[in-house]
Parts: sequence; structure tokens; C-alpha cells
Amino acid sequence: MKQLPSLHDALSERLSSGFIESITRRILLHPEEFAELYALLFLKDEHNVSWRAAWACDRLCRQHPEWLTPKREELMQYAMTTQHSGTKRLLLSIVYQLPVSQPLSVPFFDFCLETMLSPDEAVAVQSLCIKLCYKMCLAEPELLPEFRLYLENAMQEAYSPSVRNCIKNTLKNIQKFHRQNGE
Repeated sequence: MKQLPSLHDALSERLSSGFIESITRRILLHPEEFAELYALLFLKDEHNVSWRAAWACDRLCRQHPEWLTPKREELMQYAMTTQHSGTKRLLLSIVYQLPVSQPLSVPFFDFCLETMLSPDEAVAVQSLCIKLCYKMCLAEPELLPEFRLYLENAMQEAYSPSVRNCIKNTLKNIQKFHRQNGE
């Protein structure tokens, strides 16, 4: 029987069509390898391997969020500290797919507030932070007025069309939430 290459080696290969699908298929067939994949997320000196591991974890989270739910706090912490934009986006995507932590992580909420309108961040990171803030506010509705003010006071012309659209849709969702709750 042919032995599979190590996950590290597999994630180090050149990207090709179906690359991430083959990695996620491998983990689904061999779930015992998930811990190794997850550990590769935290390789600070090998950004490509870390980013690809995050990509595979994001895909796996869609099918098995229970694999990553116990790791939510660690993922949030890493999202707040990584400088690699692609990895940060994927970590935020994973956290977005998971239930909101209880009690709410105030440092993570503050990070999302600061990051959502930061011109230094990638558009996808900004948009995910807006969505995460809204999701956390739904779990803690007393935060909604402050969050709404951030969005209403954003100088929207300074942001990309997709961030402006995300702001607009989130403000609509906040209004809808208030109407549904008789506020």
C-alpha cells in the first residue's frame, strides 16, 4: 500500500486545481490526521503552509464545525496576532462559522471593531470583521447601539464598494432586528 506524503509536504507543494479539495478529502478519509493539519496552521516561519492549512480547516469547518468549536478561543487569538492577511481572513471565516463564545470575548470584539474599518486591512478581512461584530452583537444586544454608531459614522467613501455594501446590509439587518424585537 502506498504511503501518503506527510501533510506538511502535501501543503508545501505548488498550488494546482483541486489542491485544497484533495487535502480536505484526505482529512475526511483519515480524520486522525486533523490534529496534524491543525498544528500546521501555527507555523510562523512557513506562511504558505500555514495559510494552506487554514484554507483546508476553513473547508473542513463547513462540514465538521464540531472539530474546530473547541479551538475557537485559540483561533480568535491567532487571528488577532497573525500578520498574514490570507491566514487572518481564513481564521476569521472559521470563527464566523462557529457559535459565538459565551461569555463574549471582549478582546476579540474590540479587535473586530478596530479592524473592520482599518484601511490597512484587506477588504475580505474588513467585511468578515463587520459580520463577526454583528453576530456577536446578536448574542449581546446591548452592544448593538455602539456597533451601529461605528457603522453609521464610517466615512463610507473611503472604503471599497464591497465594504460599503457590507456596512449597508449590516445596518439594514440591525434595523430589522430592532423592528422584530419591538425596539
